[in-house]
Amino acid sequence: MLFRGVKYMAEQGIDQFLDIGSGLPTMDNTHSVAQRIDPAAKVVYVDNDPIVLAHARAILQTDERTRVITADMREPEVILNHPDVEGFLDLSRPVGLLLVAVVHHLADAEDPNGLVDAYKARLAPGSYMQLTHFCSCAPEMRELEAVLLQMLGTGRARDMPEIVRFFDGLDLIEPGVVHVPEWRPEEPVRHPLDLGGICVAGGVGRKS
Repeated sequence: MLFRGVKYMAEQGIDQFLDIGSGLPTMDNTHSVAQRIDPAAKVVYVDNDPIVLAHARAILQTDERTRVITADMREPEVILNHPDVEGFLDLSRPVGLLLVAVVHHLADAEDPNGLVDAYKARLAPGSYMQLTHFCSCAPEMRELEAVLLQMLGTGRARDMPEIVRFFDGLDLIEPGVVHVPEWRPEEPVRHPLDLGGICVAGGVGRKS
């Protein structure tokens, strides 16, 4: 869904993106999808792993329209006020905010709704937010959640209403919050979805 969401936002005229919890940007990631549509599009990748910073800068060293910073999504003001964000993106204009497969690493005690709200509050009108999250729509997801907690120490599956709540204050883009294969698919989706298809839900919302 990452590619479809970025493509959709770029086609709506979004020319700057903030990708938080990006992992290692590959050669076919947010920047490449956005820049295929608009070569002038700017992208800032944010990850809390310094190894990602080193490798990403090596990959993107010839791309002057892409930056990479090390920061933790739990500190929205640190990210939004970082010179490579605030000084590179124009936050007074619409931005595409990407929170893809990252919010589900936050425990309830870390106030994930409050953190997402803090990012939304800084978005200019006309901005978009794409968010995906592990969905507890199948009994097997509770087993996966236990595995994630054991291996990574983080990982929380939430139900659809909880995931929809992250989009409060935004206008959901059709088809709303759905299982990711069902979000504006470019090829026919085979039903019923398998576990891989139902384990993650997400959507895109626009700030009026």
